[in-house]
Amino acid sequence: MIFWVRHGQSTWNVMDRMQGQELSPPLTDLGRTQSAKAADALLDQGVVRLLSSPAVRAQETAAIIGERLGLDVVTEPLLLEKGLDENVVDVLARVRTLLDEDHPEHTVAVSHGDTIALAIGWLTGTPPALPANGSITPGPGGQP
Repeated sequence: MIFWVRHGQSTWNVMDRMQGQELSPPLTDLGRTQSAKAADALLDQGVVRLLSSPAVRAQETAAIIGERLGLDVVTEPLLLEKGLDENVVDVLARVRTLLDEDHPEHTVAVSHGDTIALAIGWLTGTPPALPANGSITPGPGGQP
Protein backbone atom coordinates (compact mmCIF):
# COMPACT_ATOMS: atom_id res chain seq x y z
CA MET A 1 0.00 0.00 0.00
CA ILE A 2 1.15 3.51 -0.76
CA PHE A 3 0.48 6.37 1.62
CA TRP A 4 0.10 9.45 -0.60
CA VAL A 5 1.25 12.66 1.12
CA ARG A 6 0.61 16.04 -0.41
CA HIS A 7 3.51 18.40 0.20
CA GLY A 8 3.06 21.07 2.86
CA GLN A 9 1.94 24.56 1.97
CA SER A 10 4.37 26.32 -0.36
CA THR A 11 5.04 30.01 -0.86
CA TRP A 12 3.15 29.80 -4.16
CA ASN A 13 0.16 28.05 -2.52
CA VAL A 14 -0.20 31.16 -0.34
CA MET A 15 -0.36 33.34 -3.47
CA ASP A 16 -2.76 30.88 -5.15
CA ARG A 17 -0.21 30.71 -7.96
CA MET A 18 -0.13 27.68 -10.26
CA GLN A 19 3.09 25.78 -9.67
CA GLY A 20 2.92 22.98 -12.22
CA GLN A 21 6.35 21.43 -12.66
CA GLU A 22 8.14 24.54 -11.39
CA LEU A 23 10.59 22.99 -8.94
CA SER A 24 11.61 26.00 -6.85
CA PRO A 25 8.76 27.18 -4.58
CA PRO A 26 9.76 26.20 -1.01
CA LEU A 27 7.57 25.42 1.99
CA THR A 28 6.22 28.09 4.29
CA ASP A 29 6.49 27.78 8.08
CA LEU A 30 2.95 26.37 8.03
CA GLY A 31 4.04 23.90 5.33
CA ARG A 32 6.88 22.66 7.55
CA THR A 33 4.43 22.26 10.44
CA GLN A 34 2.02 20.33 8.19
CA SER A 35 4.89 18.08 7.10
CA ALA A 36 5.88 17.37 10.70
CA LYS A 37 2.26 16.46 11.55
CA ALA A 38 2.17 14.08 8.58
CA ALA A 39 5.42 12.51 9.81
CA ASP A 40 3.93 12.03 13.27
CA ALA A 41 0.83 10.37 11.77
CA LEU A 42 3.06 7.95 9.85
CA LEU A 43 5.23 6.94 12.83
CA ASP A 44 3.28 3.78 13.66
CA GLN A 45 2.53 2.72 10.09
CA GLY A 46 5.64 0.61 9.49
CA VAL A 47 6.81 2.78 6.59
CA VAL A 48 9.84 1.25 4.90
CA ARG A 49 10.31 3.41 1.79
CA LEU A 50 9.96 7.14 1.12
CA LEU A 51 9.54 8.47 -2.42
CA SER A 52 9.31 12.13 -3.38
CA SER A 53 8.69 14.32 -6.38
CA PRO A 54 11.82 16.29 -7.28
CA ALA A 55 10.04 19.62 -6.60
CA VAL A 56 11.57 21.53 -3.67
CA ARG A 57 8.24 21.70 -1.79
CA ALA A 58 7.89 17.91 -1.97
CA GLN A 59 11.58 17.29 -1.19
CA GLU A 60 11.36 19.48 1.92
CA THR A 61 8.22 17.65 3.05
CA ALA A 62 9.86 14.28 2.44
CA ALA A 63 13.03 15.33 4.29
CA ILE A 64 10.97 16.22 7.37
CA ILE A 65 9.15 12.88 7.18
CA GLY A 66 12.37 10.98 6.48
CA GLU A 67 14.15 12.51 9.45
CA ARG A 68 11.28 11.58 11.77
CA LEU A 69 10.99 8.02 10.37
CA GLY A 70 14.71 7.39 9.89
CA LEU A 71 14.36 6.91 6.13
CA ASP A 72 16.28 8.24 3.14
CA VAL A 73 14.31 10.07 0.46
CA VAL A 74 14.27 8.49 -3.01
CA THR A 75 13.54 11.09 -5.69
CA GLU A 76 10.91 9.87 -8.14
CA PRO A 77 10.20 12.10 -11.20
CA LEU A 78 6.96 10.20 -11.92
CA LEU A 79 5.47 11.97 -8.87
CA LEU A 80 5.77 15.45 -10.37
CA GLU A 81 2.76 17.72 -10.56
CA LYS A 82 0.85 18.03 -13.83
CA GLY A 83 2.92 20.11 -16.21
CA LEU A 84 1.44 22.94 -18.26
CA ASP A 85 2.18 20.86 -21.37
CA GLU A 86 0.47 17.74 -19.96
CA ASN A 87 -3.12 16.59 -19.75
CA VAL A 88 -4.87 14.22 -17.36
CA VAL A 89 -4.06 11.21 -19.55
CA ASP A 90 -0.34 12.05 -19.36
CA VAL A 91 -0.41 12.27 -15.56
CA LEU A 92 -2.39 9.03 -15.28
CA ALA A 93 0.19 7.33 -17.50
CA ARG A 94 2.93 8.43 -15.09
CA VAL A 95 0.88 7.22 -12.11
CA ARG A 96 0.28 3.85 -13.78
CA THR A 97 3.99 3.51 -14.53
CA LEU A 98 4.77 4.21 -10.88
CA LEU A 99 2.16 1.76 -9.62
CA ASP A 100 3.35 -0.95 -12.01
CA GLU A 101 6.72 -0.89 -10.26
CA ASP A 102 7.29 -3.24 -7.34
CA HIS A 103 7.04 -1.13 -4.18
CA PRO A 104 7.32 -2.59 -0.70
CA GLU A 105 4.28 -2.51 1.55
CA HIS A 106 4.00 0.74 3.45
CA THR A 107 5.66 3.06 0.98
CA VAL A 108 5.13 6.82 1.30
CA ALA A 109 4.89 8.91 -1.88
CA VAL A 110 5.21 12.67 -1.39
CA SER A 111 3.60 14.35 -4.34
CA HIS A 112 1.18 17.06 -5.42
CA GLY A 113 -2.55 17.56 -5.08
CA ASP A 114 -3.47 16.92 -8.70
CA THR A 115 -1.24 13.86 -9.04
CA ILE A 116 -2.58 12.34 -5.82
CA ALA A 117 -6.20 13.13 -6.71
CA LEU A 118 -5.83 11.43 -10.09
CA ALA A 119 -4.02 8.43 -8.58
CA ILE A 120 -6.63 7.83 -5.88
CA GLY A 121 -9.48 8.45 -8.31
CA TRP A 122 -8.03 5.93 -10.75
CA LEU A 123 -7.35 3.36 -8.00
CA THR A 124 -10.79 3.64 -6.40
CA GLY A 125 -12.95 4.50 -9.40
CA THR A 126 -14.16 7.68 -7.69
CA PRO A 127 -14.02 11.27 -8.94
CA PRO A 128 -10.66 12.90 -8.14
CA ALA A 129 -10.69 15.06 -5.00
CA LEU A 130 -7.88 17.49 -4.26
CA PRO A 131 -6.24 16.65 -0.90
CA ALA A 132 -5.21 19.37 1.56
CA ASN A 133 -1.58 20.41 1.94
CA GLY A 134 0.25 18.09 4.30
CA SER A 135 -2.52 15.49 4.27
CA ILE A 136 -2.12 11.72 4.01
CA THR A 137 -4.32 9.74 1.64
CA PRO A 138 -3.90 6.00 2.05
CA GLY A 139 -4.13 3.81 -1.00
CA PRO A 140 -7.10 1.44 -1.17
CA GLY A 141 -7.34 -0.90 1.80
CA GLY A 142 -5.30 1.14 4.26
CA GLN A 143 -5.58 3.91 6.80
CA PRO A 144 -3.03 6.11 8.57
